[in-house]
Amino acid sequence: MAKKARCRGKGEGTLTLRGRTWFARWTVNGKTFTRTTGTSDRREAEGKLAEFTAPFRLSNDVETLEAVTVKINGVKAEIEEWKDNQPAMTLLQAWTAFKTAPKGKTPRGRVIMPGARTLADYEGRWNAFCTWMEAKYPKTDKDGNRIPWEMRQIGKEHAERYIAEISGEKSANTRNKSLTFLRLVFKVLAEDARIKTNPFENMDAAPLAVTRKRPLTMTELSAISKNLVGKGELETLFSLGYYTGARLGDCVLMRWANIDMGARKIRYTPHKTAKGNKEITLNISPALFSLLDQTPSTKRKGLVLPELGEMYRKDPSAVSKRIQQVFIDAGIETGLEVEGYGKKVACVGFHSLRHAHITALLEGGMPMDAVRQQAGHATIGMTAHYYHAGKNTLQAMSDALPAFGHANTLPAGTDATGAKLDAVLAMLDGLSDQELKALIGSAKDTLKKRMKSD
Repeated sequence: MAKKARCRGKGEGTLTLRGRTWFARWTVNGKTFTRTTGTSDRREAEGKLAEFTAPFRLSNDVETLEAVTVKINGVKAEIEEWKDNQPAMTLLQAWTAFKTAPKGKTPRGRVIMPGARTLADYEGRWNAFCTWMEAKYPKTDKDGNRIPWEMRQIGKEHAERYIAEISGEKSANTRNKSLTFLRLVFKVLAEDARIKTNPFENMDAAPLAVTRKRPLTMTELSAISKNLVGKGELETLFSLGYYTGARLGDCVLMRWANIDMGARKIRYTPHKTAKGNKEITLNISPALFSLLDQTPSTKRKGLVLPELGEMYRKDPSAVSKRIQQVFIDAGIETGLEVEGYGKKVACVGFHSLRHAHITALLEGGMPMDAVRQQAGHATIGMTAHYYHAGKNTLQAMSDALPAFGHANTLPAGTDATGAKLDAVLAMLDGLSDQELKALIGSAKDTLKKRMKSD
């Protein structure tokens, strides 16, 4: 009688000893397979049985894994559905989460960490969007009580309408900055807020007008100064802008720690170039010193302009509005008609004070490189970008051109070339003392040579 042996754990099936040889037998899906192991050794036969049944066992394992995977995916879907039914991050909660969340990395791998001023600007833009949502799309529960919007509930309709309204009220630059910021918020908080689609994605930036701020004339500066007398922080802000040439953010957030009243110097690191850690040092002009000196020494702590500084941190646009009103009150046209734009493009703003500062220094004969350093520019080319030739300089250049042709037909008594002297005298006003002395020496040498030749 043949001897049988069931091999559990070694592979499904049985071994049957016929004579001196073990035969393997196994069944799959109702079909029976029989095969000789070719050996009389029990252990070797068990190994052969495991080898024969392996492909069938693997097939069963794949089917099992597939079934388990389907089940796991089903459970995951149920979990996701459960999460979707739970309350998610609201607009009011989003700002706190965004401040601490990673903002991504630059192409070079540097972690993006916005500074305090940038975050202040971001917070103002976020508050503006939340206020707009509450006003345009008030949300209530079944009892009529106001409830907050969840971030994942903001759709393309809301995003497009908000950006469209900004486009009608703000400059293209402001519109683009708001769009970029809101897109970033929804991207950064996508996972935590369970956002499936970024409503601000794939929205194009508006084309920017090719224009720049112009400098203010002395007449305009006088009108502004007259209107600001006794106006407190606004008067100081405008004086800081003109006498230091600093940008709005640096002026409005200037601290008393940056000002040495004893040495009459201001030392600060511009926010725009703060990463380079290059400090700017400049002397305080008498007019600015007189204004700053009105603050008692015991109160020279913290921000020089605490009210405007706090306003700027919360909402920079609020400060900009007050500044623009100053220009309007002085009768200065702040907008410029540009073809293709539905509203005027700003050509006068606080940055115009920086243009006026740099232009005045260069017109006053200050060396270009010295002006570059005080302005905090990396190149002379950038400083030159801010230079706007004044009336006297333009007249001097016009008068310096030699006359020919039509000049011969001018009425008698018309001096076509005699204007050269006036042009030269006008140009002398733009030279520094050292340059003027060198010019005088050179002129004397030229005169001596001419006298000898005569």
